[in-house]
Amino acid sequence: MNLRDFRECVEFNIKHGIKHAILGLGAPGVGKSQIIKQIGDKYGYKVIDLRLAQMSEVEIGGLIYPNEDHTKTRWLSPEVLPDEARDGEKTILLLDEITSCPKRVQVAAYQLILDRRVGQYHLPDGTYVIGLGNREDDDGVYIRLAGPLADRFEIHYIDVDFSVWKTDFALPFGIHPFVLRYLSFKPQALHTQSADPDSMIFATPRSWERVSDILKMDQDLSNPTVVNKISGNIGPVETAQFVKFIKDDRSLVYADEFLAGKSSPPGDPSEVAVLTNALVEKASFLKGVISAEDLDEKQLGLAKNIISAMFRLGTAEYTVIGLRDLMELNRTVVKKIFLESDDPRAIRFMQENKYMLGL
Repeated sequence: MNLRDFRECVEFNIKHGIKHAILGLGAPGVGKSQIIKQIGDKYGYKVIDLRLAQMSEVEIGGLIYPNEDHTKTRWLSPEVLPDEARDGEKTILLLDEITSCPKRVQVAAYQLILDRRVGQYHLPDGTYVIGLGNREDDDGVYIRLAGPLADRFEIHYIDVDFSVWKTDFALPFGIHPFVLRYLSFKPQALHTQSADPDSMIFATPRSWERVSDILKMDQDLSNPTVVNKISGNIGPVETAQFVKFIKDDRSLVYADEFLAGKSSPPGDPSEVAVLTNALVEKASFLKGVISAEDLDEKQLGLAKNIISAMFRLGTAEYTVIGLRDLMELNRTVVKKIFLESDDPRAIRFMQENKYMLGL
């Protein structure tokens, strides 16, 4: 499954009040932790993030000590665990790096996941338990979960999916256009961990986000410092291809010129793909809009222009791809604008391809 599928599985439990623990396993840097924090923000839950690989069993299981006359034992509950008085009634306990922590820490977490308690401590009723970790073949520290512990989880394996990353993260959070253009052309570069197993540096969604941050400060790819910093995040081989692509891309048709009717669509299919994605990037403001009535006059005009531009790409394949990507941003608004269009090209295209568009 992809991150969106995993998010929907977690949200299903929250919507229906199901307290079963969920475990998501995927490669490092794909956004597993981030998606849980986004879910917390969406539903008003405080996310308590425990990095189990950095903790001891006492920090999870608590500490037993004798009472004053040494006739009984007392138990101190860990301060890191959810506390309703401190954290509120709605919490998500995120047990991160669960497949990278020592067995004794896994055992300490066992009762917490199994019975929602350790010692005299009980998880608050409003707490959901989510575990995250890496898979055995992800080249990280991996310690297999004990069978009884694994059996307490609903387990999902998460794969990298560029289209989901682009729509759910890159566009809404303003990832630099250079990164989006390159990855739209070469989506397999989003995660390259297995490309060079001897290298410590490889591309992940997390490292591409860092590249985006660098480019927002300085996008001069003739600056050796900028290139070296990019290389330190995604590796020298990927960096060389990225820099070459972006430098070549400067001669391509740009979205603003195309929208203004100052240029014709490129002939090279790879350039059409870049242009299509650039047009979708221009429509990122549609994300989260409830209805077309919420758009101001300038936004509505731009949205109509972008949809109309999709019919000037010169190839039905990329028109369909572009319109589908726009609908991923906001199906309700885009569909309404599209269906109300009086552009004869749009009307004809809709009649001929409405099955492909899901209309």
